[in-house]
Amino acid sequence: MVETALVHGLVGSAVLIALWPRRPRATRFLRRWGVAEPTVRQEEEAIRHLRARLLLYPPLFFLTSLATAGVSDSLTLPPPAAGPLHNLAPVAVALLVAEAVAALRPVRGVRVAALTPRRWHDLVPRWAVGLLLLIAAIAAVLAVADLVARPWAHEVAPPPYRDEILRPSGVLVLVGVVLGTAVVLGVVRLAVRRAPIGDPETDGALRTRSARVVVGIGIWWAAWLVTVAGSRLAVVHGLRQHAPESAPAWLEVVPMTQGLGIAMVIASLVGWLWVAFPANRVPNRVPNRVPKAVGAAGSRRKES
Repeated sequence: MVETALVHGLVGSAVLIALWPRRPRATRFLRRWGVAEPTVRQEEEAIRHLRARLLLYPPLFFLTSLATAGVSDSLTLPPPAAGPLHNLAPVAVALLVAEAVAALRPVRGVRVAALTPRRWHDLVPRWAVGLLLLIAAIAAVLAVADLVARPWAHEVAPPPYRDEILRPSGVLVLVGVVLGTAVVLGVVRLAVRRAPIGDPETDGALRTRSARVVVGIGIWWAAWLVTVAGSRLAVVHGLRQHAPESAPAWLEVVPMTQGLGIAMVIASLVGWLWVAFPANRVPNRVPNRVPKAVGAAGSRRKES
């Protein structure tokens, strides 16, 4: 358990080293996310922002892997395989914690007020959030189907397979859907509502990047849960040969869903690349803003 967690901690450290931002990387980062001609000050702000988040990766990769192994042991589940469970969950948690820290961190200097409220769809496309919710809903439906068929499956399963049927796979998929969706939407909300960082252009780029990347990760996470729930249903469907007369009638449609996992993986890959790695420069929608002090002075003039 600890050895696996250490390996994932080393993976997080490798990601930290590989993505450690310097000025050329910060320039490319800002241009990708909507700043046409970054200044030195904007690059420095982006470097601080990215480094603060990357420093969270090694400990969170380690702790998430350790927690996953502990939960698996307590629920008598098979050891978790390497994949999205280890690679995407720590990143999503790191983003959530980083955005929470950014939201709670006091802002130095002049605060800039937005005349036009920023909304979540100013940062991330509606279709991306819709795709996330659709894939998450499919995973939830498959998990509920597994739970509905579980009593019958346990009754007809041969003795060597009954322990496998009793494992709470459907419950874990539902928990993964709820927690994963909550993490993603929480990061998007924090990206919208946190205090401004730096000038409006840099602030908009950093908000957009946080929201879009975490939605892309959420799409991958939901697609992986679809494959887990679909594989479980395939096992349940295979038990029909032992008691075809008593099997739920709806199990006949399960073979039609077997290609669903592959379709969801392809859709998630396309969605991830499109939302988190835009080929062209993302337009930086900066609301009209004025310093709060200036706005207050203008209000006093009107009153007088």
